[in-house]
Amino acid sequence: MKMDNKSNGGRSGRTILPRAKMPDKDPFESWLQKQLHTMYDEIVSEPLPESLVRLIDNDAAAGCDKNEKPI
Repeated sequence: MKMDNKSNGGRSGRTILPRAKMPDKDPFESWLQKQLHTMYDEIVSEPLPESLVRLIDNDAAAGCDKNEKPI
């Protein structure tokens, strides 16, 4: 059976290409990856809390001050 590239209905004018086949993995690894994505993809896509962003920014700014060379 020949695989034809199909248009996505002309919405963006791009052609949908078939996915490249990944090398065969250990079945357990494939199952584990699928389960982890099912459980955690929604959580990973959530934005970081503002308080955590502030802590990271403050730490990054403090690190820049320490790493600057004195003139």
